[in-house]
Amino acid sequence: MERKDIRNAVLSHLAAQGTRYVPAGVSARHVHLSQEDMDCLFGPHYALHPCKALSQPGQFAAAERVAVAGPRGELSNVRVLGPVRGRSQVELTFSEAKKLGIPGQVRMSGDVDNTPGCTLKGPAGQLTISQGVIVPARHLHLSPLQAASYGLKDGQAVALRMGGQRAGLLEQVICRVGEGHDLEVHLDTDEANALCITDGDLLELVTPGGEKKEGCSCGGCHGSCQGGCRSHAAPEAPPPAPANETEPMDLVTERDVEEAWKRGIPVIRCLPRCIVTDAARERAMSLEITIKR
Repeated sequence: MERKDIRNAVLSHLAAQGTRYVPAGVSARHVHLSQEDMDCLFGPHYALHPCKALSQPGQFAAAERVAVAGPRGELSNVRVLGPVRGRSQVELTFSEAKKLGIPGQVRMSGDVDNTPGCTLKGPAGQLTISQGVIVPARHLHLSPLQAASYGLKDGQAVALRMGGQRAGLLEQVICRVGEGHDLEVHLDTDEANALCITDGDLLELVTPGGEKKEGCSCGGCHGSCQGGCRSHAAPEAPPPAPANETEPMDLVTERDVEEAWKRGIPVIRCLPRCIVTDAARERAMSLEITIKR
């Protein structure tokens, strides 16, 4: 049994007893390639050369690297991760996207529809992808057994607290539960550097959306607003949604898709930076529900 497996087994046991901490994994910029795009960049019928196994089962860092170019600049030596995917995807931080002149859109991995594109350069050629550049949404990987120990479900949003000199709370951390997942929260380098987080640091899982403190009943300001935060203000009334669409959402889970289907609503409307879970996309396809941005 690897050291990581022992750590995660101990953390899962503690979580079942009510003490819930999760380990951090800091993800630097990287690229996932389709076979077609990889052949263009590295040559026909090219196969990646794994050089390091990653924390999630079956995932690996390859020896191959590419350059990523945008309207304002270029990033060289960007690592390619495997295995090959159905569609190419580039994962950057907000800082890196800004440097390239590419709008940063926070998305879950795989949710690349209507995202910006870029130019990829490899040793055998270059190509321009029309979409696929994302700023990855912070997310927490768990196996089904680990999720049961933590009392969490796929698509659920939780909050994580980091202690230390630059302590802070990370909200809207989306749970990704499945057999191909293992306990670890993934943050990009912008997020990790802001709170001085390094690989393996433990973050405390707190009440989803943050902790309520005495004197505040809304749960959105952590007790510091004395009634003056946006959560206490009267919300602006959004324009009414068409009868065949849901109200605009900022998070779409599998449960949301099933609820729309039960209500006979064929279209789920999303806000510009809406996060759509993998399970939600798959369920929407099976139920013929359209997720509209």
